[in-house]
Amino acid sequence: MSLQLKLNLIITSLLIFLLGVSAYFVIENAREDVRAEVNSTANLVLHLLDAEIVHYTSDYGWLNRYSSGETSIFRLGKLGDIRHLRIDFYDANGRLRETNVDARGTHLKKLPPAWFIKSMDLSSIGTEERRKSIVLNGRFLGDLVVTPDPSYEIIEVWEDTVGLLGLVGVFFVLMNVLAYIAVRYTFKPVKQILEALTQVEQGQFNSRLPNFKQIELQGIGQKFNAMADTLQLSTQNNHRLTQQIIRLQEDERKNLAQDIHDEIGQYLTAIHVDASAILGAKKMATAKESAGAISNITRQMMTTIHELLQRLRPRVLDELGLGLALAELIHSWRQRNRNIALIHNINSDLGQVDESVAITAYRVMQECLTNVSKHAKAQQLTINVSQDDRYVRLEIEDDGLGFDATKNSNGYGLAGMKERVQGLFGSMTINTSIGGGTQITVLLPKQNNQFSEAITHEHD
Repeated sequence: MSLQLKLNLIITSLLIFLLGVSAYFVIENAREDVRAEVNSTANLVLHLLDAEIVHYTSDYGWLNRYSSGETSIFRLGKLGDIRHLRIDFYDANGRLRETNVDARGTHLKKLPPAWFIKSMDLSSIGTEERRKSIVLNGRFLGDLVVTPDPSYEIIEVWEDTVGLLGLVGVFFVLMNVLAYIAVRYTFKPVKQILEALTQVEQGQFNSRLPNFKQIELQGIGQKFNAMADTLQLSTQNNHRLTQQIIRLQEDERKNLAQDIHDEIGQYLTAIHVDASAILGAKKMATAKESAGAISNITRQMMTTIHELLQRLRPRVLDELGLGLALAELIHSWRQRNRNIALIHNINSDLGQVDESVAITAYRVMQECLTNVSKHAKAQQLTINVSQDDRYVRLEIEDDGLGFDATKNSNGYGLAGMKERVQGLFGSMTINTSIGGGTQITVLLPKQNNQFSEAITHEHD
């Protein structure tokens, strides 16, 4: 069930409840009004009849005759306008002589439905008859019987209730229509939000939400747009980094091919020439000279191959471990950069470190040292490498020129390092400002269990 439908149902239920409560109080008040009206009318009529009886017993001209010749004592036939009461006169033999019912007989056909009369609960209204004995000169003439009849008042209440309920019904329908329109208008932006989310899901990160008028939705729109901006920027950076990585790989392959062709090929040519000289030598001295040349070329060739392999993968990590490998890297850098004061504190025993973590730490340190040499123009460099039970921590700080961290660099260095560290569920923070030096802190997990768990969960 949608939220819009739920709100409409809640509003409808509330209106129905209010309608029921209103109807209850209307009926309660109507019951009290009927009771008061009937009792009041009965008391008044009885009082007037008492006065009439006194008059009749003192005046013998009270006998009235109709045109038909019948004698009427109280002329009850003319009392049809007396509401809420039935007045009957019974003679001494118990026969009905006069009544006011005939004049009201047609009106009783307009009584409201039985369920409404039942809901009025007329049991609380005093409907018991009241009798007055008529005695003249000691002679019993009959009984005057007054019976409360709330039918008139109930009819009026029913008519008023029907009018009121009709008005309430119109109000109920209008309120539901207005509530439906208001809720629909309020939730109209939800469709826009869903469409925007669908576009983002499909990789269209340029999707944006408008500035909604609803205060509650303004925050959602702003947060969504900020998220889309971040995703779009991240995607652009990833595409740029991918292209940079591909270009660097191709450049590295090109350099390796050039080095192999120029140096290894040259060495092999020289070896071939000297070997041919040995084969064609007629003197031992000439052969020894060529053999010595082959030995020297071989040593130079081994050095070149070692450098090439070092560029492809630092073997020192396998041979010495991460701590000593970093120390050897820093020592080599210091030999080439005597003009920069170096303060370093490296824990030589960093314990068991995952291979991917060790390579990343080594490459990050290598990139930082290269950046200090090429760009920082620093006077002093401080390096700290420490560890705890779970993490390896690298801290590199220089007092160089610094840079504006808010501007994207066209190079692969810092962005590539950060991506590489985050790919291992590590963290990398860069604090720098123009002219204020640079401080880089890298935290890497020793064992890359989170990466393994992520892959396991993905396969599951």
